[in-house]
Amino acid sequence: MTKTEEVESGEDRPGETGEDPVVVALALLSDVAASSADDLISLNENLAALRNHRVRGRSWHRIISDVDSPNPLPSLTVIATNFARASGAFRRALAVGLRKEGMQVSEIAALFGVSRQRVSALIRPRPPGENEQLAD
Repeated sequence: MTKTEEVESGEDRPGETGEDPVVVALALLSDVAASSADDLISLNENLAALRNHRVRGRSWHRIISDVDSPNPLPSLTVIATNFARASGAFRRALAVGLRKEGMQVSEIAALFGVSRQRVSALIRPRPPGENEQLAD
């Protein structure tokens, strides 16, 4: 049975030990999604409050400058940054995993909806310390 047939049949590959980097990246993405759920609810409430202030005729300067008015920009930045980093790490790990399983770069590109060059950049080894870190 070829590697591709093993993967397609769902069989484990004998002799492999350690955690699957794709599963690790997927778990991180899942954690980010779960931890962001409450943040997104709070952000949505803050955005609704800003919209209400604006609809009542307040200027953007006054709305954003008012200490009693919510400022969604910091939390929006953190949420977007964390999702971008976690989803990028997952895409990179998945591309590397698919390539190690014998999938062609052009096939991965078609699956991801990107160019072969983009996949090549994703699977290129990264220097140590260039890992994605979540925003604080």
